[in-house]
Amino acid sequence: MGTTVEVMIEDFKFAPKEIRISVGDTIKWTNLDSAPHTATDNNNNFDSGTLAKGESFSMTFEEAGTYDYICTIHPYMKGTVIVEA
Repeated sequence: MGTTVEVMIEDFKFAPKEIRISVGDTIKWTNLDSAPHTATDNNNNFDSGTLAKGESFSMTFEEAGTYDYICTIHPYMKGTVIVEA
């Protein structure tokens, strides 16, 4: 069973911006901003949909690789998940 790592969406940034996890781990994004945000993979591997303030989205990563993602509402917001085998 993997671990869950938190990514905060705050001040129009993903914190941390880059995160390293192992296969089977879960990322939980939580929006702390009053503005809506998404966490959307550039290659359509995951999409949180619109997260209002206080809402969260979790994704368990089953394959090693690098996953670059953005907020589709604010595309200058970028993050990376690096999944190691």
